[in-house]
Amino acid sequence: MDVQPASSRLCFDYVKTTLYGLTAALALISTAEAKIVQELTEQLPQANSSTIKLAAQSTTTYSSERKAPVFKEVGRGEMQWWWFSLYRARLLTLDGDYSSGEYPVMLDIEYYQDIPSDRLVEATLDQWQHIGVSEQDQQQWLSAISAVWPDVTEGDSLSLKVISPDSSQFYFNGEPLAEPLPKGFSNDFLAIWLSEQTSRPELRKQLLGELACDC
Repeated sequence: MDVQPASSRLCFDYVKTTLYGLTAALALISTAEAKIVQELTEQLPQANSSTIKLAAQSTTTYSSERKAPVFKEVGRGEMQWWWFSLYRARLLTLDGDYSSGEYPVMLDIEYYQDIPSDRLVEATLDQWQHIGVSEQDQQQWLSAISAVWPDVTEGDSLSLKVISPDSSQFYFNGEPLAEPLPKGFSNDFLAIWLSEQTSRPELRKQLLGELACDC
């Protein structure tokens, strides 16, 4: 019967203990962290499981923070109808400056009144007709918003985040609504407020930061 040298047994026990610790750590962390652990074990072979798990969590948090862009306000304004204030709109970009054709960009609307979704859709159609959106596009865009827009109550927010002309999505109170929108939708939606043909030129100036709004 072969007897392993004491040094070999100690080495084997160390490896076994380390692997056991790593297995326990991997059972407690997410898939994203597990991938980071694999990288860390290659870079830090002497680290114990607790150290590796802590490093993985920190790296994952930092990675998540980097992926969430911080938008800065370009301008804000209020939509008035007779003596009613219907909503406050804000235009946001990454650097707080807006140039047509540059992305990402976000339009955020906070409602001051309770408005059913069918009224929102109807008002949006009126504005697309006003700025000259084609009939074909109107029908396609109407189908998209009718499928996802909810009724809004005072304090609710509806936001459109545009990553590119072909990639945009609505958010309701910070939560994404359904799937990303059709290609080309975002340009016609933003044009309701930002086009020179808009029915609300004062609000346009406020959103572009050309006119202040105490709102």
